[in-house]
Amino acid sequence: CILREDSSADGNHVLSPGESVGNGLTPEAARDLGLPAGTAVAASLIDAHAGGLGVIGADVKGHNLPCENQPITSRVAMICGTSSCHMGISETPIFVPGVWGPYFSAMVPGFWLNEGGQSATGKLVSVWRCKGTQGRQACPNCNSTRALL
Repeated sequence: CILREDSSADGNHVLSPGESVGNGLTPEAARDLGLPAGTAVAASLIDAHAGGLGVIGADVKGHNLPCENQPITSRVAMICGTSSCHMGISETPIFVPGVWGPYFSAMVPGFWLNEGGQSATGKLVSVWRCKGTQGRQACPNCNSTRALL
């Protein structure tokens, strides 16, 4: 949360996923974490984007998939967790009403990202799986209150 009117000190240099951040851990951060000073630090991704990068960037050669020999821009990733997110990338920005984006280099450097999703869908699947087992333990938290919400 930016609490001051002049946010210029907050920086505006955006790094690509995996790009090196500075010169590694400072001596103070290294000491706090129990790691050597200078340990490499890289720009991260949020969980859905990391999953999307893995799905869209996967090597599919030799698996007889329809996307084999197609550009990565022909793929859509669906990443499921607490929510689900559908993501696709393009070489040029695509504006779609009701779809988030396009965001440049947000997931794959040099490409535009569009995404859409549904909140709480992962939780719904969890509840369905637990109730559909008729009392048998199919997932570790079936007997918890959280799984039955």
